[in-house]
Amino acid sequence: MKIQTLSLLFTAFWIPALLAESTDGAAKENPKEVLEKHGKGAKKLALEQDDLSADVQDLIDEQTNAELIKLLKEVEVIMADATDQLDEKDTGGATIATQTEIIEKIFEAAKKKQQQQQQQQQEGQEGQEGQGQGQGQG
Repeated sequence: MKIQTLSLLFTAFWIPALLAESTDGAAKENPKEVLEKHGKGAKKLALEQDDLSADVQDLIDEQTNAELIKLLKEVEVIMADATDQLDEKDTGGATIATQTEIIEKIFEAAKKKQQQQQQQQQEGQEGQEGQGQGQGQG
C-alpha cells in the first residue's frame, strides 16, 4: 500500500504541473501544431490517469477497512472524471481542480491507512504485553 500510495501521490502532484506547462516555446510554433501537440499531451495524460485509476481499484481490493474503501472509491470516481476531462482535451482550471481533489482524497486515505496501521501495532503490543504477564504468573 505504501509504495502504491507514494507513486499515486507523486504522479498526482505532477499531473497539474504538466497541465499548466509553460507555453513559451509554443509562441514559435504555428497554432495548428500547438493544438495538435496539446491534444496528444492531453490524451497521453488521460491514459496515464486511467492507469492510475486501475491502481486505485487494486488498492480497494486489498483493503478491509470500510472507511478507507469508501475514500478510495471516491478517488476512483474523481479519477474517472479527470480521465474524461483529459480525453476531451480539457486541461484548464476545472481539470486542475479535479486533480487537486484527487490529491487531497489520496492524502486523506493515506492518513487513514497510517492511523489504522498504528492502531494495529498498538493493539499487537498490548496483546503481547498481556500474554507475557499472564505467563509469568503461572
